Amino acid sequence: MNDETIEERKNDLYTIFLYQGLSMAGTFRFGDLLLVTPTVLSQLRQGDVVVFYSSGIDKGERTVIVHRVVEQTADGVLTQGDACALPDSAVVYPSQVLGRVSRVQRGNRSYPVLNGCAGRVWARYVRLRHRILALGRLPYRWLRASGLIRCLVRRLWRPAVACVTLATAQGPVVKYLHNGETVAVWQPETRAYWCRKPYDLVLEVPGRE
Repeated sequence: MNDETIEERKNDLYTIFLYQGLSMAGTFRFGDLLLVTPTVLSQLRQGDVVVFYSSGIDKGERTVIVHRVVEQTADGVLTQGDACALPDSAVVYPSQVLGRVSRVQRGNRSYPVLNGCAGRVWARYVRLRHRILALGRLPYRWLRASGLIRCLVRRLWRPAVACVTLATAQGPVVKYLHNGETVAVWQPETRAYWCRKPYDLVLEVPGRE
C-alpha cells in the first residue's frame, strides 16, 4: 500500500509534506504535515521513517512513499508501512531517498517521530493495535450505515468544525478542524475524502449533503 504526499515547502534544511496515505495509520493521520530532513541511505537505521520515490515512473510522475525501514541490504533498504502486515517487495535504492521524517505537525501541535529502535517497537505496537481494532469494525460499520443511529448522534453531538483550504501542487485541499485537530480532509479535484471516526457519523461527504 503506497502513500502519496504533496510537497508543500522546502529549504536547505528540511522539506514539508502533506500526508495523505493509509499505510502509516496509527503513526500518521491523513492531513498531517511531515517535516523531512535530508538523509542519505547510508545514514538510515532500522526503524527510521523514510520518504522516498517509488521505483515506477508513470508519464514522468513519481509517487512519494512514506514507510519505515525494516531491513538493510547490500543494495538499499526494505520498508514497510506501520499499518501493513507485510514488507514492501521492492528495495529502496540510494537515488530514491528524499529524507527521514523527524517531526509531524497535527493541527496546532508538533510531535517528534520515533525512529531507530524506538521506531521498531512503536511499529510493532501499531500493528498489534490494528489487529485488535479490526474486531470492532463490523459493528461500527453497521452503526454508521444505520440512518436512525446517525440521526440520533447528530441530535446529541454537534461539534464546531472549522474548514481551512490549503493551496497545493495538486490542487486545493480542504481540512476540517475540531479543537485544532484535523478530523476530515477533502480534495475537490480528485474527490478524495477521508474522515476520522466518529466524526464520520456527523460529517457528510462534500457534495452529498
